[in-house]
Amino acid sequence: MRIFSRYFLTSYLKWFAVILCSSIVAIAVIEIMLQFDSVLEHRDDRMEWATHLLLRIPSYYFRDLIPIACFAATFCSIGLPARGHEITAIRSGGISPPQTAIPLLCAAAALSCFTLLLNESVVLQASRAWSRDQNPAGEASFLQGSFWYQRGNAIYSVEEADRETRVLHGVSVYELSPKGRLAQILHAERVEVEDDQRWRFVGATSRTFDSGHPAIPPRNEPVSELNRDVSTASDLVMLEASARTLSLPKLAAYVDAQARTGRNPTRYRTLYHRRLSAPLTVFLFALLAVPLGFAVGTSRSLAAAALSGIITLAAYYTARTAVELLSGKGYTWAVAGPWVILALFGGYGIWQLRRVPR
Repeated sequence: MRIFSRYFLTSYLKWFAVILCSSIVAIAVIEIMLQFDSVLEHRDDRMEWATHLLLRIPSYYFRDLIPIACFAATFCSIGLPARGHEITAIRSGGISPPQTAIPLLCAAAALSCFTLLLNESVVLQASRAWSRDQNPAGEASFLQGSFWYQRGNAIYSVEEADRETRVLHGVSVYELSPKGRLAQILHAERVEVEDDQRWRFVGATSRTFDSGHPAIPPRNEPVSELNRDVSTASDLVMLEASARTLSLPKLAAYVDAQARTGRNPTRYRTLYHRRLSAPLTVFLFALLAVPLGFAVGTSRSLAAAALSGIITLAAYYTARTAVELLSGKGYTWAVAGPWVILALFGGYGIWQLRRVPR
């Protein structure tokens, strides 16, 4: 490895570590300040707050924090030497700017692969643990395209849960007899969760079994509307069932199950592709930061280049948010949105890099 390559690679890794760790500390301080009253109330239980931060920071911030730290590290690794005329000296020695950036882009590509593993392990486990921490009543298990939960003699199955509207879709409730035999199956395509912890089944069907006489055929009855009393808040665990905490293989299975049952899987298919493409954002942000760093050598202003970078990142996140909103409205073409955004901004970064003076 060339001396210059080692120099820039070492600088990049140092900046990345410093920026990432500093950002985590800053976020932790902000989280504590935002919930300062709760901190004072539980000041004797330090382990509880440490656990709170260890779960919340990875589950909420890591997916965006790593790409942004990569962008800032790449920018500083090139921008600071460019302001100090080091890039000019390197260029005069016959090394072009793209050659200078190669070790940084290779490191960013390796970091993208690492980020994929991190997102599907540490971040995913933290998200699940955070969900359990917020709802200690229990956790729904994912099996055969649905979320399952058992409480007492009832087993709940939900195909989709919308926490914002408090509506459950594709709900089946399996009631067991005291001896553990199936006594009743209650199914509804839509269940509304009321504020008083009651479930209102709309257009439900009831299938009753005679547990004492298994040979007798079950009795099927339509139920136009049924209110099911919930004794405790633990039954509301199904409202927390979310495909966002599924691994990529299980999320793909969930999308297939949604399509088989006739539901519109656009939102979750977009989520799958966004999760799959998210690690490439690390490499993309490094590619966008490289020409901005070289631009400092011409303008001698870190602030102007940094402002251009902030505007570029804001445009990226705006486009990503727009795709998420469109996919939530059921536009199927929005599924390819995450890849289209990566391609457009990647092309912009390559174009900017090609414009850097040789």
